[in-house]
Amino acid sequence: MSILMYKQRFRSPNYKKTPKCNYAHIRYIATRPGASKNEGMRHGLFGKLVPGDLIEFESWQEVAKEVRELSYKKVNIFRSVISFAPQTAEELGLKDHKSWEEYIERHIGVLALKNGISQKNLSWACAHHNESSHPHIHIVFWDKNQKTMKNFVKPQIADSIRIQLIKETFSERIEAFRVKKDQNKNELKMITDEIVKEFDDYMKTMYPKEYKRLKELVGDIDADELSGIPINQFLEGLDLSTLSVRLFQLKEKMPKKGRLHYQLLEGDVKQEVDRLIVDLKKDIPHIQALVDEYAEVKANLTMLYDTDPENIAKHREKAVSEMDKLIANKLLRVVKGILNKEYESNRYEFNEGRRAFYTEQMVCEILLMLEQNVSDIDSEYEIRNKTMGTDLSKRARKELYLRNKDKGMEK
Repeated sequence: MSILMYKQRFRSPNYKKTPKCNYAHIRYIATRPGASKNEGMRHGLFGKLVPGDLIEFESWQEVAKEVRELSYKKVNIFRSVISFAPQTAEELGLKDHKSWEEYIERHIGVLALKNGISQKNLSWACAHHNESSHPHIHIVFWDKNQKTMKNFVKPQIADSIRIQLIKETFSERIEAFRVKKDQNKNELKMITDEIVKEFDDYMKTMYPKEYKRLKELVGDIDADELSGIPINQFLEGLDLSTLSVRLFQLKEKMPKKGRLHYQLLEGDVKQEVDRLIVDLKKDIPHIQALVDEYAEVKANLTMLYDTDPENIAKHREKAVSEMDKLIANKLLRVVKGILNKEYESNRYEFNEGRRAFYTEQMVCEILLMLEQNVSDIDSEYEIRNKTMGTDLSKRARKELYLRNKDKGMEK
């Protein structure tokens, strides 16, 4: 885990839900519990929509609406997050809202430069989340005069941003580290990526527990990923205690080592996983809704080629089965993580808080996975429908004609 964590992504401008999801993301980072608020306001969004002085926006809605409209125009809206361990944030003086405003204003140029956005065309908005375990800041930025839509950004760009942010954030400490490493060098040379990496590794050895904890908290998903859909509204007020108990009971029946995969499970255990998935969809209606939506789009996709009601029904059932298996394997992945934690320390105990954490993480990952699959199948349907240029393929129209013709002969 790095001394500074940086993640960056964007929703594809081609997805029909992207404008609404980008709007929801602005709302989420500005108003979620833990977001530090602008003075006298109920949200914490600040930034610059045009070059000039940093401002604290009077309302998050004004930014969200602009982002939504730009999304409809296929402009890439980048989402990123910068996070530190608590001790590191304290050492950097990142203790309050104003200090985080000053920090990101100094370094926002790095994000723009590495993503090919000029300063005059850069628009951005931020919110600081004062999490005691991993203080972090969310940044949403875009090129307001973008001409060409991007469907892919190389992963190396995010890593390059992280390295440059480390260089700028810890410049004095890196220089001291370099001098200490080689006392014979008198000239300050350009700080190389190799030295940055060595410094990063050195800091992790200085505070191993802090960075291990930060890595565990961030895990496979973070608040930025969760905000792709308004997940908090689906978890709010939801009692996961029963699900948590069943999850840890299921864990006891799993092999302690080796691969965990739904297809490899024994009969009784597989049946228990199936029952848990049924109850999961029942207790969290949005999971059921996403499964149904996926199955419906899959059926519509089939109808482009086949009009037989029985075949369409089979494809719909198959789609539900596909989603259930994906949910099952996501569930088993969480169980595997718990087992690995136990294996690392035979005395590791999961208190109620940690159990709730793993359970909520599982639900969030399932929601994210289903939402992404629905978006992907939606996109596939739209592409194929446009490619065919007709509601039905020639084969499907022929089948429909023959079926109706036969019915007419029977009459």
